[in-house]
Amino acid sequence: MELIVKRSALTFFCAFVVVVFLAGSLAHAETGPDTESLTVDVIRTSEGVVVVKPDGGRVLLRNDHTWEIIEVEQDDPTMSALISVANISGLRNACKIGLRLENNLGYKIKSLIPSFSAYTTKGVLYETVSKSFSSIKPTKKQYRQIQFIGITCEEIGHVRIHGAEHCSMGQMDKFNEAEGECLSHIHVKASDLVKITK
Repeated sequence: MELIVKRSALTFFCAFVVVVFLAGSLAHAETGPDTESLTVDVIRTSEGVVVVKPDGGRVLLRNDHTWEIIEVEQDDPTMSALISVANISGLRNACKIGLRLENNLGYKIKSLIPSFSAYTTKGVLYETVSKSFSSIKPTKKQYRQIQFIGITCEEIGHVRIHGAEHCSMGQMDKFNEAEGECLSHIHVKASDLVKITK
């Protein structure tokens, strides 16, 4: 479920300028010592454009020149595919994160492949990796590890979970799932080891 906070048309222009500025920073231009790059995801919808900030926050820029902050509420963790951070291991030039997926859905997870994006402490997208979870019966757990090479755990500001398209669990498979449906069944548990969001 998404809670939407409406804003006036006057402030849309300010938000649009900020988004254009942020999007412009994605260009591979040479930056000076006093500048820094930010990475944002832009999703086009029938209502307008959704900008996903590096911390996972979302802003909808509507076609009618208004904008809205979208707060995504996660489903009940006791009725979701619950992903939690089990451990974190700092290597000399890499960060390894252990993940646990607990199947609280009430049906078997045949295949679920979410993507994990590591952002630096300055909000810059560093790397994205995917990890497959499979054949998890209801109430059971599965452990997997992901690794980001070339960045230490201390240099990671947060990790965002996204994607997970073409899952196979319950009635959902690559032939009949709606866009974002697989991801909507994932609940991300907050961790003291590393900030992780959806």
